[in-house]
Amino acid sequence: MKVAPFSWIKNVSIARKLYFTVGIMASLIAIELFALIFSITTLSSLRAYVGGEGLWSKAQKDAVYNLGSYAMTRNETYYLHFKEYMKVVLGDRKARMEMGALHPDWDKVKEGFLEGRNNPDDIDGMIKLFRRFSNISYIRRASTLWGQAEADALKLLPLSQQLYQEIHGSSPSPEKIAGLLAQIPVLNDELTKLEDEFSYTLGEGSRWLESVVLKLLFIIALTVESSGLILAISVSRSIQKGLNEIISAANAFAKGDYATRAKVYSHDEIGKLALAFNEMSAKLDKAISTQSINEAALSESNRELEIKNNELSQFAYVASHDLQEPLNTVSGFVNLLAFQYRGRFDKDMDEQINFILEASARMKKLIQVLLDYSRIGKSDLPELVDCNEIFNHVLADIGARIIQNEAVITSGHLPTVKGYPTELKLLFQNLITNGIKFQMPGNRAVIRVEAKKAEDGWLFEVSDNGIGIKKEHISRIFTIFQKLHPRTEYDGSGIGLAQCAKIVGLHKGEIWVESEPGKGSRFYFILRNPA
Repeated sequence: MKVAPFSWIKNVSIARKLYFTVGIMASLIAIELFALIFSITTLSSLRAYVGGEGLWSKAQKDAVYNLGSYAMTRNETYYLHFKEYMKVVLGDRKARMEMGALHPDWDKVKEGFLEGRNNPDDIDGMIKLFRRFSNISYIRRASTLWGQAEADALKLLPLSQQLYQEIHGSSPSPEKIAGLLAQIPVLNDELTKLEDEFSYTLGEGSRWLESVVLKLLFIIALTVESSGLILAISVSRSIQKGLNEIISAANAFAKGDYATRAKVYSHDEIGKLALAFNEMSAKLDKAISTQSINEAALSESNRELEIKNNELSQFAYVASHDLQEPLNTVSGFVNLLAFQYRGRFDKDMDEQINFILEASARMKKLIQVLLDYSRIGKSDLPELVDCNEIFNHVLADIGARIIQNEAVITSGHLPTVKGYPTELKLLFQNLITNGIKFQMPGNRAVIRVEAKKAEDGWLFEVSDNGIGIKKEHISRIFTIFQKLHPRTEYDGSGIGLAQCAKIVGLHKGEIWVESEPGKGSRFYFILRNPA
């Protein structure tokens, strides 16, 4: 039997789901940071070896120069400089020999590197690099070359002693001195070849290590972002699926279908709420079918249903709100991934990163509209609202969109009504933005808002010249999550018109639409006193 990834999480409480998601993300990020620190220190240590080789090579060249100058000029200062420069070679030799010992004395290793004039801050990293990667072919080859160059460089010491003795002898021989001098360029040429090969080997090792580090960091970063996103989407879908089922059952129940039951998909808070709803509706259904319920019991059941609906609305708000934090974390690290690595790999990888960014943005938008939907009706008391001011505020809020689409939006004189200003603003904004969004390509949106007095309220009309609505879709456009244009340029959340219907219902009114494909739409709604 196949088990979907993270299927077990559906029975965990929502709080624990969020803690689990954030905990996984934090652990993966900690691993990523550890890998990054390890990579940086390793590359820095490799750079230190390259720098150390430069110091060693320079000291060797200076030693050769001063030894030759001493032989030519008999100036003791040159001989002293030669011995001073050879201390660099001897110091690095001490470090290399001790690191190769069966039980190295690391204090002696540090002492040798210091005598080799290496930066004290780099020495610990150089030791760790040798201990961790001594079996890697590049490091092993570089160590071998180091030893060969050392052996040649140390030949300068007996050569210098012979020169010194000959020069200070009772009868110096020019021929013998010349013969000794002739050996110096030969040794220098051999050392140059070894030094070049050493530098080339370290360069190859550096490029290999950089490639490994980049791949490792990319794999870890991709794992962090994809795991977080999968977890967030899985948790969000689980919550959304349960909420949709309860809302659908509640709507059917409100229309008189008392046999409707909500499917239970999990054993978290949503599942418990669905079970409580089913238990309540089953009791009410049984009471009605046996005609044993009286008016008081029915009133009590209605009150209980109202409480459950309020709990459901509050729960939807809290769940959607709490989902924002892990989703913002996922979005932030995906953006960081895109900023650091876009363009450094192939085109397909960049495209996959863009897909993750787009999915995260869609999820954030869905959570926001769910929050807006759950907040409807949360205002304390209705008040007098000037619809002209509401209309002007909406135009100011979506001004950039109006300019971008070159839309023309006008209104007649709108009345002052008693209602909820925040909800009325959302109502006008949804209908106007829909008029701008659902346009045929190349068409310029023209939207008109008007109102007139009705018998028991105000009748509003919002007309547009958009693509229109097919007759078979009109009956369901005000139902939540009903999308008429999935996966097209008109794709939306499926919540906007459901918000409009809920707001109009809050004002004791009705909303409907008259429309034909290609002939625009005319949305009508009546607002009455909500008190």
